Amino acid sequence: MSFAEIIGQEDAKSLLKNAIKTGNHSHAYIFSGEKGSGKMMLAEAFAMMLQCENPSDDACLECHSCKQALSHNHPDIIYVSREEGKSNIGVDVVREQIINDVDIKPYSSKYKIYIVDEAERMNPQAQNAILKTIEEPPEYAIIILLSANHNAFLQTILSRCVLIQMKSVDSESIKRLLQTKYEIVDYQTEMVATFAQGNIGKAIALATDSRFNDVKSQVLSLCKRAGKMDEGQIADEVKSIKEENDKDKKEDEAEKFQGFMDQFLDLITLWFRDVLLYKATLKDELLLFKEDSYDIHEQAQLCSYLGLNQIVDAITDTRAKLNANVNFELTIMLLIQAIKENTR
Repeated sequence: MSFAEIIGQEDAKSLLKNAIKTGNHSHAYIFSGEKGSGKMMLAEAFAMMLQCENPSDDACLECHSCKQALSHNHPDIIYVSREEGKSNIGVDVVREQIINDVDIKPYSSKYKIYIVDEAERMNPQAQNAILKTIEEPPEYAIIILLSANHNAFLQTILSRCVLIQMKSVDSESIKRLLQTKYEIVDYQTEMVATFAQGNIGKAIALATDSRFNDVKSQVLSLCKRAGKMDEGQIADEVKSIKEENDKDKKEDEAEKFQGFMDQFLDLITLWFRDVLLYKATLKDELLLFKEDSYDIHEQAQLCSYLGLNQIVDAITDTRAKLNANVNFELTIMLLIQAIKENTR
């Protein structure tokens, strides 16, 4: 992907392109941002333009080097990551893939570029091992550390790298991308863009994931019915939610942008955000769940401001309890009961 294809991140793109044009690029960078924020796309665009045989304001995409980069087959763009099944990037990975390799000159390009994904997972030994290379790199070497938490690095690493922090992408840009490139319809892009909160990768993942719509349907059904549910129906709902959550836990964490319960609780929050907005303004155009406006109108009449606040507090309490591994069934049952008591 070239710089031109990246949505948002204008400051970062400008800084990196100017560094290439002037030849004043650093030998070590940290691209910091949450999962899905576009760190890898930015790193690959930077690497491709650095290696491009005919660069202008961007990589040309046509030369042999660009084609190799686009196919992830460039001998001088090296991807470094943790070993499968390991939670950390150990010193052996750093030594084998970077330290023992960096003294070998580039095969076909001007630079040898190392892109380290999830670099915050480097343990202290690995960080100390890579430090000497960052401090005294060969002239042709560039190391790009991609991190969801740059504060996890040793201060000695931070002080020797150029830090680029990824920024949220505005909702309109996300919606345009989803409509034009992924052919997502209007009302769905509004929901996804809001839910993604400026994270372009999360937006794409949600828009193309049919399961998100299943979670949404389950949440809407619960929010609409909770006020009239009896104890048996609440127990059935808790069982259904637990089954979905257990299914989610079995999936590969690396492939998920967000777990089932995170999505579930976020969607409940957005539903009652709509109820509160309509209660305060009586305006449908502000709603995310516009297609469910009738139910939102009804709940806005039934709910007091105090009740809505109690529901939000219950959602917050549920998150905290689940993070603390409090009994799942009891926690979800209390949440549903809180919704029931304040929506009838």
